[in-house]
Order: sequence, then structure tokens, then C-alpha cells
Amino acid sequence: MKQRLKVFGIYTIFWIVFFVIARLLFLFYEYSFSFNLSLKEWLLVILNGLRMDLSTTGYILGVVGLLLIFTSFTNGKWINRILHPFTFIILIITTSIVIVDLELYRNWGYRMDATPLLYITKPKEAMASTAWWLNILLLLSTIAIVFLGSLMYKRKIYPQVLKIKKSNFLTTFLLLILTGSMILPIRGGIGIAPMNTGMVYFSENKFANHAAINVIWNVMNSLVYRKNTERSYNFMDNSKAEKITYDLNKAHMKSTQVVIKKTPNVVLIILESFSSKVTGAVGGKWDATPRFDQLAKEGLLFTNFYANGDRSDKGILSILSGYPGQPTTSIIKDPAKTQSLPSLFSSFKSLNYETSFYYGGDIDFANMRSYFLNSGTEHIISVDDFSSDLNDSKWGVHDEHLFDYLYNDLLKNEQPYFKAIFTLSSHDPFEVPMAPVFEGNDRATKFLNSVYYTDSCLGNFFDKAKETDIWNNTLFILVADHGSVRPGNSQNHDIDKFKIPMLWLGGVLNDSIKINDRIGSQIDIPATLLSQLNESSQDFSFSKDMFSDDNAEFAFYAFNDGFCFITDSTKAIYDNIGNDVLYFEGDYEKDIIKGKAYLQTLMNDFISR
Repeated sequence: MKQRLKVFGIYTIFWIVFFVIARLLFLFYEYSFSFNLSLKEWLLVILNGLRMDLSTTGYILGVVGLLLIFTSFTNGKWINRILHPFTFIILIITTSIVIVDLELYRNWGYRMDATPLLYITKPKEAMASTAWWLNILLLLSTIAIVFLGSLMYKRKIYPQVLKIKKSNFLTTFLLLILTGSMILPIRGGIGIAPMNTGMVYFSENKFANHAAINVIWNVMNSLVYRKNTERSYNFMDNSKAEKITYDLNKAHMKSTQVVIKKTPNVVLIILESFSSKVTGAVGGKWDATPRFDQLAKEGLLFTNFYANGDRSDKGILSILSGYPGQPTTSIIKDPAKTQSLPSLFSSFKSLNYETSFYYGGDIDFANMRSYFLNSGTEHIISVDDFSSDLNDSKWGVHDEHLFDYLYNDLLKNEQPYFKAIFTLSSHDPFEVPMAPVFEGNDRATKFLNSVYYTDSCLGNFFDKAKETDIWNNTLFILVADHGSVRPGNSQNHDIDKFKIPMLWLGGVLNDSIKINDRIGSQIDIPATLLSQLNESSQDFSFSKDMFSDDNAEFAFYAFNDGFCFITDSTKAIYDNIGNDVLYFEGDYEKDIIKGKAYLQTLMNDFISR
């Protein structure tokens, strides 16, 4: 039994060492970037990358563990007949990826994923960008590393494998437990967030973050999601689709000015699952937001506003990058794509604003860390920045503590600043530290109580903010990350699920304007906000100014392989799978064509990033 466990341990060390050496090789090969890093950054690259190295090793050990289990009643000689060729094959695959990635990174600027497979049928064209001698050198390097790896296996692992004797049921049971435990390194720990590239990001230096990625893991992950990420839509000629989309997004200069301060502080509050259904100020049937409703009387309320997607990861990017949600995937999964997106963080940073993001949960969830670091966010506050005794919910720190943290920072931070805060207490399972206001124990009632709790935290925050100059110098933007099927059991594609409130508050607003009833969505926030500051929003190509009467008035949202297109006269929900209109109002045929063109252009843009 001990010998099998010893082999398992030695095999673990073998692959960890291999991946560390691969990372060092990457650093030295990309010397033009890496030699600008400090020694501390080099160490942090290695240390942060170990987490993903362990995850990748966990997959390999899962296979080896099963081998040792199923060969419990054979000796080492038979085990080696399987383990040796298995190791050799894995060495060839992993080394090839490591070596190809070295040169691809120089040309592409991001770690290798499944993209090169698009060129596998045309190897001549794929190799055309590198000199012949370099291709030969890389091939020889691959052979050399595989040879050295095989040599190490033969000298260090093979002798130990031969010592394995037949074992018993107890050994099989223990190996089964050990193999099953590989789920922990594979997932990256016991937290809510599974392993993703954001977990190894640690710096504002993009190269340092890229270097920490285990490229083998990155390729495997990309292959898993490749089916979805490559989903394209061909409803019409691309030129026609792009023309229709351009006309919809075409910017106009005329805009009503509602912000009266030249360089206001901006605080963007993203509210988890605050749908219009539960917000009385916009006609919600289930009014769970009395404080929001009161604030709506003091600010500027947007009454025809929609989320662009159905999850937080899509909503956050729609709000901050003006990028619409995709039907079958989310761009946040791919840091190589998100680093090409515009962002309000980078826009405000260029205007010499201090930038911060606040979240009471795990910043590694849904790859958020990589997105915010790629966006140039200077300060990221998450659950680890709070006292451990405040971490008393499934998702992290409840909203009252999050708002307290934000308030204290607002009092002491230098101005001007752009801050975004994302609440979490109204997320499933809807457990909040408050006596229930709505009676019942069903999930819809729990959801209402959780929204009521966050709403009370929001109200308390503004009660304090109004007593300081924070209120007089700041534009507050309150908007939901997405809607909810609860209450009312909306279907996944229903319009009432995607309709959300947006409210602008603060002493920097023109009091004469109280309502904006134009149709818009989350992606319109960047253009609308930057226009008020007399700054360009041309990088946000999908965003339009909601204070310009000349701009097209529409909203687009995506659900699971479908979309909805809304104008002031029509509404149409389209199912891509069934090629069918699920719901419509008005003379919708022309607007369905616009929605198809918009989706086709969006996904072509997504694939090309």
C-alpha cells in the first residue's frame, strides 16, 4: 500500500516541477516583458501560478489514481506497461503546447487556447508567421524536453513503480478516497468559485498575470467551452448586418445636460437581481424596495430600462464595458477577449479619477478578477478585505457591511473618484440577517425579503451620505445586474424578467428633470454617462446616449440561444434554436430583422476578439 502511495506522491512532484519549469521557460523566452518585472513579481508569478499547476496536475493524477485502483491485484511490472506510455503521451502533448505557446504569445499577446485548432488543417499557413529556422528550433526544443522528461521518469519513477506489489481491498479503498480528493485541486479549493484564470491574476501588469496562467489548463478549458464560444449566427450578409447595427448605434451630438458639475465623483451601485417586478417606483407588482422608491422621488428615474443578459457576469460587462450579453456563453470567461474591451474604469482612469471596485464576495467568482485587472481597476475590495467574523453568508459579507466599507472610503478618499459596488445579499439562497417582512417560506418570498434587506442597507447608506459633502459632489447610479424569474415564475425569456430600474442621484444633478422614459439598456450606461461629462464614448461601439433624442430608441437582450428586441412600438422575442417568434407586440417583422442583424454583428465581434 505504501509503495502505491509513494508512487502517487512522486508522480505529483514530477508534474508540479514540470509546470514550474514550463513557466520559467515562458518567462525567459518572453524576456522583453519579464525582465521588466521585479524579483518579487517573478516570485508572485510562480506562487500564484502554482494554484493552476495543482489543478492541472489534479486531472492527470485522477487518471493515475484510477490506474492504481484498477491494478490493485497486479504488480509494478504490469502497471508500468500502462503508466510509461501514458506519461510519454502526456509529455508530448503538454510539451508541444508549452513550446507553441512561447511563440504564439509574442504574436498574439495572450496565452494559447483552442484558437490554433482553427488552423490545424492548414499547417503551412499557420507556420508562415515564423522563420523556418525558428520552427526547427522549437521542434528540437520539444523533442529535447520530452526526452528529458522521459529520462526523469525512467530514473525516478520507474524504479519505484517496479517495487509495487499486489495489494488488498483496504488499499483500493484508500486510493479511491485519494483519487476522489483530486476534485479539490482541480476546482482550486473548497470555495464557491471553480478554478478560472482570474484566480491566478494578481497584478495590474497584464504580462505578469498572463505568465501565471498554466497554458495546459488554459487550452483544456478553452476546448471545453469552444462549442459555445464559436457559436455564430448567419441570418444575412455580414455587410447588411453591420449596416443595420451601425445605424442603430450611430451616435448623435445633441444631448440634454443633466449633470451640472464639471468633474463629479461617480459611484455606480450594481444591485443583485433588482428587477422592476419588485420595485414600486417603476410599477412593480411586488413592492420590496420602499427606500429605493423614496430615493426615486429625489433623483432621475429611468422607467423603460432593460438588462442585456440573465447573469451577473453578463450584466457587469454590459454596465461597465457597454458590451451586450451573448446567448450561449459569456465573454468574461476569456481574459484574452475581455482585455480588448473598453471599460468605464479605464475611461475614468484616463481622466485622472481614482478607480475602485467593491464586492463582498469572492472576486475570483466568474473570472471577475481578471476582468477588473484587465480594465485597469486600481483598487479591488472583496471578501478578504473584511474581518473574518463578517463573512457570515454563503456568498461572503452581507450588504450592510459592504455599504459601510464604501461609506468610510468615500469620507477619506481623494477626489475625483469612480467607484463601482456590487451587492450580493439578494442572491440565492436569499438568507439575510433580518426578521422577515414578507410572510412565507417559499423561495419567492425569501427573495422578496432579501431584496427588502438590501434596499434597507441602501437607504441607510444614503441617509448618512446626505449629511456630508459626498452627496453634493457625487453622481450615484443605481442599476440592477439582471432581473429575476421570481416572483411570478416568469419564463427564462420573458420581458418582465429583464426589465430593471435605473436611478441617478446626487447633488450634481439638474433637479428639473425627474424621468427618462426612453427605451434603453445596461450597455447604454457608458455612452450616456461619458456624454454628461463631455467625454468621448466612441470606444463603446454598442452604447448609445439616452439623453439624445436623435439616437435610436431600442433595447436588446439575450437569453439561452435567443434574443429580444424592443422599440417604442414593438416587442419581439426570438428563439434561435426553433427559428421561431415566441412573443410579439406590434408590427414586429422589421424589428426582428434588426435584432438578428444586431446579434450577428455582436457574435462576429465576439469571435474576432
